[in-house]
Amino acid sequence: MPHSHDHEHAQGHEHSHGPSRRGQMLWAIGITSSILVLEAIGGFLSHSLALLSDAGHMLTDLAALLISLAAMAMAEKPVSDRHTYGFARLEVLAAFGNALTFFGMVAAVGWEAFQRLGAPSLPDWRTMGVIAAIGFLANALSAWFLHGAHEEDLNMKSAWIHVLGDLASSVGVLVGVAVIAKTGWAWVDPAISLGIALLIAFSAFKLFWKALHILLESAPRGLTTERISACLASKIPEIKEVHHVHLWEVGSGEVHLTAHLVLENQPLSRAQEILERAVKDLEKECGIRHATLQLETSPAGRRRGSKK
Repeated sequence: MPHSHDHEHAQGHEHSHGPSRRGQMLWAIGITSSILVLEAIGGFLSHSLALLSDAGHMLTDLAALLISLAAMAMAEKPVSDRHTYGFARLEVLAAFGNALTFFGMVAAVGWEAFQRLGAPSLPDWRTMGVIAAIGFLANALSAWFLHGAHEEDLNMKSAWIHVLGDLASSVGVLVGVAVIAKTGWAWVDPAISLGIALLIAFSAFKLFWKALHILLESAPRGLTTERISACLASKIPEIKEVHHVHLWEVGSGEVHLTAHLVLENQPLSRAQEILERAVKDLEKECGIRHATLQLETSPAGRRRGSKK
């Protein structure tokens, strides 16, 4: 029963990000570090609990960004005899860990907000506004640097969500400053902080769920065994049946497939041509670049394959 791997399988499973993505991450780390220091100093000078808590938020995000950068470097290491899939899974683990830090951050922000609602106090809203405006511009710049790189890369998406959380926090602080300046309502600031915490919690849950599915080797969203079978059967009439289909992601966007194809009896050279066509169709129609396909030509062959 001959089988075939995809045409790039022998070259390894590197999940390279390239120097441009590392550069984007380094820019985000540099900007986040600068705003962290600025908000910590500004919060101390203005007696603003909002700025001080946001500085703590930035510290958490900075740690997460550094973890993401380290995971990105590890993921680029070549495959070895022991790690035949490479280290792409480290990115998913980093994203999973980052999602957990989100939940911790949301709990901390929520607790602080409730504490401040019970005993509100007016900060120096002018200093608070200046620092928040600078933070907003810097976080918007970080989001711009990371935008686009997060679409197919779970680790970059993790970093991007962290930056969006910082950006949302800056917007919330700015809105709070405007309302406090006009009304003197000290409770507005913790109320906005609770809204920001809920927004971040929603994004964190989506990231957590995606990373968890990859770690559990679930089929990617939108790809099903029925779709794979229909794709191959419709494109290649010689394929009579597709079974034993297994789909999973090694890393973000790196989908692997194994399947058994049932053909009519024919020469081995012809079967090889069908395998090559199947591999190309899977990549073109389903985006699967890592496919291992095994041929069967009779009910007896299918029974033997089912024991594996």
